Amino acid sequence: MNVYAYYNYRKYLQDYYEYRKSVQRYFSYRSFAKKAGYSSSGFYLDLIRGRKSLTPQMLPKFIAALGLNEREGRYFTLMVDFTHATTAASKQQIFDQMSALLPRTIKSITKNQQEYYSKWYYVVVREALAVLNINEKNIQELALFLNPKITLPQAKQSIQLLLNMGLIEEDENGYYRSVNKAITNGNEIAPLFVHQFQKQMIDLGKNALDHYSTERRNVSCMTMSVSAQGLERIISKIDLFRKEVVDIIRSDEGESMVCEMNIQFFPLSKEKTILPPETEKEED
Repeated sequence: MNVYAYYNYRKYLQDYYEYRKSVQRYFSYRSFAKKAGYSSSGFYLDLIRGRKSLTPQMLPKFIAALGLNEREGRYFTLMVDFTHATTAASKQQIFDQMSALLPRTIKSITKNQQEYYSKWYYVVVREALAVLNINEKNIQELALFLNPKITLPQAKQSIQLLLNMGLIEEDENGYYRSVNKAITNGNEIAPLFVHQFQKQMIDLGKNALDHYSTERRNVSCMTMSVSAQGLERIISKIDLFRKEVVDIIRSDEGESMVCEMNIQFFPLSKEKTILPPETEKEED
């Protein structure tokens, strides 16, 4: 059980319990509660399922019961704060503190992932290598291919980062090609980095309105009032549409350009609280 491999303490506690149960038959929620000095045997399960949250008063007891050393305990404490944080800014601040405690190998992985999403063109360069034949001698062609253009140093930096992360490699002809490798490091961290990337792509989408004709782009807006059930159905339809687009990409051949698809669907108001009919009648 490596605490540094986790960013969500609820997931860590879930895996910790399953691991201890697999190696120690008589390990239970009750036995852990006794070791941690609290009475409710269901509290541990409530933490895992998000029904309750670990308080600062309980932290020292949990750290001791989990057998964490001082450095691991500091990391676990930050992990609790990270899990409870509600804004991207606060999560980023806590994440930076967590990163300082990470072992070198794990720190390298998260640093590369964070850097990968820090510039929009890193992701685009990776896709562009499916269109162009690029090697170390003609990287300038890659820089001029993107729209907006990037500089030669930016293109070289992109190639180097992608090579370091194992996301591209040289084929038998010496050209850089994308490697089919997922970019993820857990459900908590990926969105933290991706949000900044998404903001950059949304800005590029705004510029596309002025730079491309309607034959080369599709941008539309729709403002609507919906119920909670209607909202869920629309989100489900958007997810289905995205999967259909992925199917098209996977079967596509002869790629000649790199495109971006931004789907935006978000509230423009608070949600009205709808009372049950009998309650409304009593108030009348």
